[in-house]
Amino acid sequence: MATGCSSTDFNPTAYDYFISREDIQQKPLKKVILATVNISGEPTRSVLRDSVDKVDGRVEDYLKANGMTLAPSHLFDNAWQQALLSYGNFYDPTTGKVDTVGWQRVMAATLESLQSQKDIDAVIFTDLIEHDVQHSPGMKHYARWYGVTREPATEGATSSVPTDFNWTQVIKGASLVVTIYTTEGKPLFSSRGGIDTLHGIDSRKSDKGFVRRKKILSRSNNIDEGIELAFHPLIQMKNYPGKPPAAKTANDVDATQKP
Repeated sequence: MATGCSSTDFNPTAYDYFISREDIQQKPLKKVILATVNISGEPTRSVLRDSVDKVDGRVEDYLKANGMTLAPSHLFDNAWQQALLSYGNFYDPTTGKVDTVGWQRVMAATLESLQSQKDIDAVIFTDLIEHDVQHSPGMKHYARWYGVTREPATEGATSSVPTDFNWTQVIKGASLVVTIYTTEGKPLFSSRGGIDTLHGIDSRKSDKGFVRRKKILSRSNNIDEGIELAFHPLIQMKNYPGKPPAAKTANDVDATQKP
């Protein structure tokens, strides 16, 4: 059984988003295109790859429900593949490292190619990432990150856990990273939303340790919450759990993610 917990109370882990309000006010996002690659330049971790289409599908539904039109994804695919042919692959699978200069060249060429599509206002990258999380040793043992609150997941016939269980073990969680650029390469928005834990407690095992969950990201409500968090305040989330951070400028965006 997988359990989740959503709270409208303040959650200090809500991500400190970046948004270029002036640019978006001057040119609202009406037609966008979803990138079919990660902004990090790295492929999605193997454990999450089967969930990418599901998450992106719900992202598309969310954008459409909030008044945006989506350009066909093959337009991005074609531009990206042509850029790779011109500049070569920047990711080395043997080392897991990204050549930053190569990434910038391929990304810049891709965006430049998309400029021929005059009606595309922005390119949206949706990275599904795996990272470390921990459950709290407190009474309810919540895990909190990027704005979400998740109860421990359990598998097996019973949800009972020994009193001496080590709740502070580091496990893995999944989150959505949203990054938006204009086709001219100007950063418009970036944020993150937590989705769910990837490990649970298997009551059938004698050591009662954390194990990889059999069903990864199976709860659509958790995915939707992560999407809403990751797009706030570009799309206002009802009962957003974080506080508005101080205003940022485009210069605050990580320079390694500038085309």
